Amino acid sequence: MTLGDSPEPAGKGPRSVPKPKRLEHLRADPRGYPIIATTGQEPGDVDFGALSEPRKLALATFDLCAVCALPFGEELRWQVSFDEVMAKATTLVSNEAPVHGICALYAAQVCPFVSSPYARHGDGLRKGVKRPAVTFLTGFRRTARVFGRRSGLQTSESVLHFETTGVEQRLTLSTSAEAIEAYQRALETDTLVIIDDTEREVVTRLTELTIKEGEDSGSVMAGAAWFAGGAFCPGISTVQGMRRFAGDPMYTTLARRVLLVPGFAKEFEATEDLYTRAAMKWLNSRAHLPEVLRNWRKTTLNRVQRGEVSAGKSGGGDPKKSKRKLQGTARRKNRR
Repeated sequence: MTLGDSPEPAGKGPRSVPKPKRLEHLRADPRGYPIIATTGQEPGDVDFGALSEPRKLALATFDLCAVCALPFGEELRWQVSFDEVMAKATTLVSNEAPVHGICALYAAQVCPFVSSPYARHGDGLRKGVKRPAVTFLTGFRRTARVFGRRSGLQTSESVLHFETTGVEQRLTLSTSAEAIEAYQRALETDTLVIIDDTEREVVTRLTELTIKEGEDSGSVMAGAAWFAGGAFCPGISTVQGMRRFAGDPMYTTLARRVLLVPGFAKEFEATEDLYTRAAMKWLNSRAHLPEVLRNWRKTTLNRVQRGEVSAGKSGGGDPKKSKRKLQGTARRKNRR
């Protein structure tokens, strides 16, 4: 899902549509389009048409909405589709990260591609092809799996896919009037999403600029997510934008130490890297991890116990010095 990827929006301008309360923390481009969680946050012009795979990894790890970047909690996870067969499936696999219901309905008002039946695809393989007129929204109870595999559009590239299951609600929007009515109903019950300080820190790091580094904050946050368990996502090493992490053994060594070495994740909170610190504080404060992250970590732990993969522990020397060295390396690498 993208917002503002057309210089002449086919749908309503964003300034004419009231935003959900949960989008108030997002920065906006000069036209008023919120810069959503899957869109790169580099200084300069915003490319609304590109989905960031590192950002999707952070969303999957921390279980966040692809629009507002806030946690799902007990809310349904919605997927938007223009294919009726896909929309009727009880389990859906999509390369789009799920969103809150009100965020999906907001996009149906302001996103040029979602809001207009005359919108056309802009990617290289489907450029100029008109999208179907009917929009289907499906609300799922769970995100069951997230994994990397080749994209259906670009078979040479791997992207993250999200498997959502447990359908609880469906919406079909055939006209703009239906979309407006559905969004108005959602606004009437809209409330602020209450999150704790550790969740807020993760959201802030993901949605604000990293001016000092001059790179996308999502790429830096993906490194922190890697340490928290994103390294164990199936197929992650082949996904676009992950070479930086998968190609450097230190990232996965640190991820395994966080998983396997008692107390290491807590000590890792002392790192000077704000992103890693936010991820570790979040990880250490959770009574229950999100299902996807929990399963990634559990699968890896089982494989280590069966001897299928290395525990990644360094042997010999002073353990405290070893930990400080690893933490210092993590700080430097995750701020490149």
